[in-house]
Amino acid sequence: MDNTRVSSRKCGFDAALELTGFGKYNMAMLSSCCLLILAMYLDIFGFSVILPAAACDLALSTSQQGLLSAVPLIGVMVSSYAWGLCADTRGRRWTLLLAMPIGAVLNLAASMAPGYRSLAILKFLSAGFTSSANAAAFVLVGETTPARHRSRFIFLMASATMLVQFIICVFAIPVFSLTFRYQISWLSLDYRPWRLLMQIISVPGIIGCLGMLVLLESPKFLLSKNQEQEAVEVLRSMHAWNTAGKTFPVDVVYMEECLQVEASSFFRRMWQQTAPLFKPPLLKNNLKLYYILLCAYMTSTGYTMWVPTMTNAYFNGDDSSGQAFCTVASKAALSSSSESTTDCDNVIQSLTLYAVMCYSGASGTLNVLLSFIVGPLGKKRTTLLVFVISALAGVTLLFVKIPLLSIALFYIFLYVALILGNVNTYLVELNPTYLRGMATCLSVVVARGFGFFSVQLIAQLLADYCTPMISGYVVLVASGLVVAFSLPTDVKKKDDKIIESPIEE
Repeated sequence: MDNTRVSSRKCGFDAALELTGFGKYNMAMLSSCCLLILAMYLDIFGFSVILPAAACDLALSTSQQGLLSAVPLIGVMVSSYAWGLCADTRGRRWTLLLAMPIGAVLNLAASMAPGYRSLAILKFLSAGFTSSANAAAFVLVGETTPARHRSRFIFLMASATMLVQFIICVFAIPVFSLTFRYQISWLSLDYRPWRLLMQIISVPGIIGCLGMLVLLESPKFLLSKNQEQEAVEVLRSMHAWNTAGKTFPVDVVYMEECLQVEASSFFRRMWQQTAPLFKPPLLKNNLKLYYILLCAYMTSTGYTMWVPTMTNAYFNGDDSSGQAFCTVASKAALSSSSESTTDCDNVIQSLTLYAVMCYSGASGTLNVLLSFIVGPLGKKRTTLLVFVISALAGVTLLFVKIPLLSIALFYIFLYVALILGNVNTYLVELNPTYLRGMATCLSVVVARGFGFFSVQLIAQLLADYCTPMISGYVVLVASGLVVAFSLPTDVKKKDDKIIESPIEE
């Protein structure tokens, strides 16, 4: 019998991913994951826009409002670890398709909650499930996007998080202009505009889940689980989407990094997925990235809730010319804490919503611009640029006494959060495949955990200690800048070659 020689085309994963091309599949994956990330942030931060109307309708006390505003953040912190473990052990797509539909249903149920306790419990659960998006969606996009487009795509995903308040205000303005009130006796509630808005912000998550149904699991995850043939099939499908059915030129794909052997015990698995992140050689870079995230989100998340109040303070009819930012901010904080209203149809003023739209819209636009800059400039330089501009704005804010300039500087100071895309890119690139979901989910715990702490701190200090408090946050941002100087420099990888391996049959 004659032996024929068949060529088995073999190459590394990164080279194989490059060979899949760039096109429809990548855009579909980006769109679906952006919608899922948007759904998560709408669930967490969208409620802050709804809360004043809900509080008026449900006659909530100040302490109850404070707990309700914190409940989504607590849900995210409690659940993120589990979703990171799930994404790393069961799959990125599997995790999203399990958790996100449940989160959407729970958010819809929360919109019909009759009272304070049921609303708090349902918001805690819905945010807990939708937080799976951060653990899985960023990693899924990073592992299915060729290296030359990866940073830009993750920046664009981060842009979705920056536009959350803009998007909800686009819907809130017409919805809150309505004054309907329908009594639903069997649920013991009044159906009012804020409940409709909660239902509207559930839609992006539902659409994102439908999109994920037609997409595939991360081929790198499959390869890390020794499912080589399934990984090749996914790469072949991606290539078919992107190149209109041309033949994929690879039969065998390998990974150079070591694969992790899974433990059978749940707690051993948790340890296995977490401990390596804080041991050499991963320890140093991960601590840097988490500290940078802490600096950015203690500042940004902490002050974001005050953006409408601060802006309205300059346009409420009082003369603010010749006054420093902290003078105006302290007065606004004092008046905000003493205000009360019984008109639940007009509790949220249109001016407040427009102010939030401007802040959020500018943030999203800047993030999109950074997604085009990060390629030629590099992740490290882009991160340094954001920190430098934010720190300079914070220092200048303390001395400027021109109203419009003060508002602009305040906004720019908070845009330090624009480093999120770079941090997530670093976490995906610097950690091995089997740890990436956990690494990104811990970034949520750091960002939201310290953000929640910052919100409480600012609420206590803003009225009486504004200047030293903002000075402290400027120092915090400056410390993040110092640490960012030690981040790894961007390295361009050389293209792997396809190895023709003859096999006799």
